[in-house]
Amino acid sequence: MRLRPRALAVLVALAAPLLLGSPAGAQVAHDVSAVATYRGEGDDVVRIPVTAGPAIVKGTHSGESNFIVWAVAGGKQVDLVANEVGEYKGVRAFNTVFPRKVRALEVTADGAWTLQVLPITKARYWAIKAKGAGPDVIRLTAPLRAARRITLRHQGESNFIVWALDNRGRVTKLLANRVGDYRGRVLLPAGTRYATVEADGVWSIAR
Repeated sequence: MRLRPRALAVLVALAAPLLLGSPAGAQVAHDVSAVATYRGEGDDVVRIPVTAGPAIVKGTHSGESNFIVWAVAGGKQVDLVANEVGEYKGVRAFNTVFPRKVRALEVTADGAWTLQVLPITKARYWAIKAKGAGPDVIRLTAPLRAARRITLRHQGESNFIVWALDNRGRVTKLLANRVGDYRGRVLLPAGTRYATVEADGVWSIAR
């Protein structure tokens, strides 16, 4: 039975125990402060350097079925860092709500994939306006000194969810949580340094 993503305003996942194995053919790095790239095909469990702080995963997948990636800590799935059917290219963050010692990435895939693990400080630069397509993480050069009004836009069919994060990479405020097309103005709180975007279509954030 093929699992299809559904448009949900809120996603709740039950963590399941996981026994870690040795990843086959993965390129292993020793420090999350450096670029760590992992490649594979099909299902796998990839060990990564222990990561206790906020980080991002840049992923790609060339397949036709589910591409699902979980961050694993303590033998359990703790953060969903990819969830798509078919082709995928995107960036997602983990350890932004309840930081844990993430030691592995669990991959479900039917095609070839790549994963790149980076500290959240390596997220894409966000100037006056940021544009993208699909999930992403963006950053300001410094924390916002005062609250700002921003305009959010999304053209897609599924979830559009945007979170503001502080200088440590911790979630502070939900800015948008809609399904489908969206345009709105919201208040970006003082102290914001990063934003995470969950989207299936084209989006923009303008300050």
